[in-house]
Amino acid sequence: MKKKIAGFFVCIFLVILICNCQRSCDISFLSVSGNILVNEKGEEVRLRGVQLDFGSARGDINFIIESDDRQNDFFDEMLDYVITEDDFADLKSMGANSARFSLNTYMDFETEPFIYSQENFERLDRVIAWAEEYNIYLILSMRQSPGGHNNNAHSGNNGLNELWSNVTNQERIAELWKHIALRYADKPIIAGFDLLNEPEAPNRTILNKVYLHITEAVRDVNNRHIIFLEKDLREDLDCIDPPLDANTLLSIHFYVPWNYAGIGDGTYPSTGFDKDALRQELINRINYAATLNLPVYVGEFGAVTKADKYLDYDRDVIDLLEEQDISWGYWNYKNLRGKDTAQSIYYMAPGNEFLNLIDRLKAGESFSNFSEQDLQQALESLKTSNFCVKTDLKNLLEESFDCLLTCFPIGYSLF
Repeated sequence: MKKKIAGFFVCIFLVILICNCQRSCDISFLSVSGNILVNEKGEEVRLRGVQLDFGSARGDINFIIESDDRQNDFFDEMLDYVITEDDFADLKSMGANSARFSLNTYMDFETEPFIYSQENFERLDRVIAWAEEYNIYLILSMRQSPGGHNNNAHSGNNGLNELWSNVTNQERIAELWKHIALRYADKPIIAGFDLLNEPEAPNRTILNKVYLHITEAVRDVNNRHIIFLEKDLREDLDCIDPPLDANTLLSIHFYVPWNYAGIGDGTYPSTGFDKDALRQELINRINYAATLNLPVYVGEFGAVTKADKYLDYDRDVIDLLEEQDISWGYWNYKNLRGKDTAQSIYYMAPGNEFLNLIDRLKAGESFSNFSEQDLQQALESLKTSNFCVKTDLKNLLEESFDCLLTCFPIGYSLF
């Protein structure tokens, strides 16, 4: 009996040892092969992770009308605090193998049309180096674009949605992606490029025209990384024309139904709103990709944490994503807006110095009125260590990022 017990613990030790070795030694370029993702050995890989936001408040704070060096320096310095090495260590300890990494605003990188910030790209270089150190695949995602690409303020330019009608804006976003694709062409830790977060085009013709234009710009300099194409906000995946580029997958967000997942109304489970109903809704939404024999990535999902039995809902959605062999990223790792009920592991507590700064700006105070101490305290408060944690949600995700599933390719056998 003692030998059996000792053998059991030896096996557990070997599992942990091999898992850590695999994490540190087996990052390679990912690519699309039929309806799955594979590494360079041809082994199937499934991504499981979270959404990480990397960016300043440049694209969101539309009530700031002044623009001076002091303000711009503050926004640049935000990039040193919103994501740190500690966050990657945290993700690794949770067992995640990937992060959908939103470049929150193109304005952090394009200082003027077609002119790029070397300093802020060096900040992004540092983040990518942390991802390499902790073996966390990154999907770079463009949350905001010149002119904005949906009717919500979070897409930039206060939701004007003018990317589609302005050829210069389309050239700017294509050239920015080309710059990114060239700079990181030799980085296998980057799984791919999510060209536009939640686009909302006037019609499918312009949507596909812009997608093709950006894809061609990327492929001029980089054939290694996967292209992620998200569906239009108003339409299903079949609004996307069959990709001409073979190394492409399709992506959706799954907040079903929005009144429950996004607002918190209703009871889960209930008649007509249970795991079986969610399964059918998910199948309906990914069916088009199946007809094209392409993989799907669910880049966002999760219920606001005030929703009835939100953990049961999140657990069921994760089960269904695994059942359908879908890679996924939970929305999100941390919330910067002080919403303690938002879908996030970490959130700002009331009285956070960054929130206080934003409130003062909203009240009409000039940015130039802030002392250096005010600004430094606001920056320090952006570190995740100064946030509150939702332990129950974090535990659920840790359970879902099972080590044996995320460390080893699908079908890998230890014995």
